[in-house]
Amino acid sequence: MSWILAGIDEAGYGPTLGPLCVGMTVWRVRAPEDAPAPDLWGLLAKGVCREPGRGGRADAHGRIAVADSKALKLSNSVKSAHPLVHLERGVLGFLRVLGHEPADDTSLVEALGGTLPRHECYHTTPTTLPTGVNKGELSIATGLVRGALQAAGVELLAARVNIIDEARFNAIIRETGNKAETTAAAVGGFLREAWSVIPQHHERLGVVCDRLGGRAAYAGLIAREMRTIEPGIEVDTLEEGPARSRYLVRTAAGRRGGVAFLTEGEQHHLPVALASMIAKYVRELMMHRFNAHWSAVHARAHPGRALRATAGYALDARRWLNEVGPDVFPPHERAQLVRTA
Repeated sequence: MSWILAGIDEAGYGPTLGPLCVGMTVWRVRAPEDAPAPDLWGLLAKGVCREPGRGGRADAHGRIAVADSKALKLSNSVKSAHPLVHLERGVLGFLRVLGHEPADDTSLVEALGGTLPRHECYHTTPTTLPTGVNKGELSIATGLVRGALQAAGVELLAARVNIIDEARFNAIIRETGNKAETTAAAVGGFLREAWSVIPQHHERLGVVCDRLGGRAAYAGLIAREMRTIEPGIEVDTLEEGPARSRYLVRTAAGRRGGVAFLTEGEQHHLPVALASMIAKYVRELMMHRFNAHWSAVHARAHPGRALRATAGYALDARRWLNEVGPDVFPPHERAQLVRTA
């Protein structure tokens, strides 16, 4: 008997600038008949941990930290390590397990099945990877993870990212009147991909997704997205509450899968945590491209006046929009790159 476990999470739902990124990881885990979904942090403890070492280092055993991406990204004020070192160690480490060693952020997005945002500001010189982690240390950590996976009978099947650029983000809101649909579109695609992994009845599917804003009811969303590939799919609501919503997806032929939407899912399920890290890492690299492009344009228009980079969140985005000025960032650029909600 096997479990197919998938985790989905986003980064960049709230900012004013930059893309929304949604990540997914899919795993196969051997488990006894009728056993509950296993805890991957426990199974893989020889190669992964929840907390990294200090100063950008791996923990005392050299393991890869897999946790909430917000907790793993270091402050830009830290001088001893690159801010993305923990995210990078995790994302690139697990991609190596899948056989991918991206040389830059373009090939990283390709390895994750994503597409770069369309605007020219995201098509600057690629960032060479890794940016902050030592290659030798990364190889050691990856080796530990690979050994832990083999010993526990766990297989990483897929790691994905969907990058929803600002123009598409705004278009979805115009079309639906609902900001949560920006994430729902990516989640639906990932649900269908995870479902496609279980062609045989002896494999059980469990998908955990971080909650989409304050939404509590997802049966309609799941049915809408899943029926595009199997019209006869039924969705039973098992539980809907302020912290957790659970559903059973089934077909007349006997295929079944569970889907849950949780608050802070990345703190409870390793597949969600790694998905969170993928989404955050890719968004940070896209914001680096965004800032590099507009800083160069600003420098040509205003020699000697530096434009401070932005992370894209509301307060700092307002500061950046004031500093960049309409001569560098005119109304037609605002229409393409500033989110409406």
